[in-house]
Amino acid sequence: MESQTEIVAMLEEGKGDLHTACKLFDSLETVDLESLLGTWKGKEFHTGHPLDGVLTKLRWYGKKFRDADNVDPLLFEIKKGKVVAVDPVPFMTKRKLSEATGGEARMRMVEFRGKLSATIIYDHLPIHDHLRKIADGKLLGMMDLKGDKQPFFFLLEKLEK
Repeated sequence: MESQTEIVAMLEEGKGDLHTACKLFDSLETVDLESLLGTWKGKEFHTGHPLDGVLTKLRWYGKKFRDADNVDPLLFEIKKGKVVAVDPVPFMTKRKLSEATGGEARMRMVEFRGKLSATIIYDHLPIHDHLRKIADGKLLGMMDLKGDKQPFFFLLEKLEK
């Protein structure tokens, strides 16, 4: 594993190689569902995945956790200061983005890579976003999309309620 200084630099820069990102994810603490409630600002973590750069270009804002059965997995800033939940199905199928009518996912505790941690389970897509704790209010997420050759990584930072 990289030194703590190298890990901090890698997280701040928002990129690293896939192998190191996986090792870092595996080393992090688990997350419980209650600690997720609220809105989280998102940032991509580039590892060479085909989605690297796409969310940023589309002005991805983050995720919102209302309760265990109502999660907005994709928030986008459509105008300066106006953030809306987007339906992930058109996004993932490369169709025009459309506003979501409500929570398009839920959260559950799921065992993944040897640890039980909070996971976002999308309602209509074979996607699980597994979350691990970097520090209080900071998470590393690993998107597990059925059929993808590698995971997509992202960072989340909790906003004040």
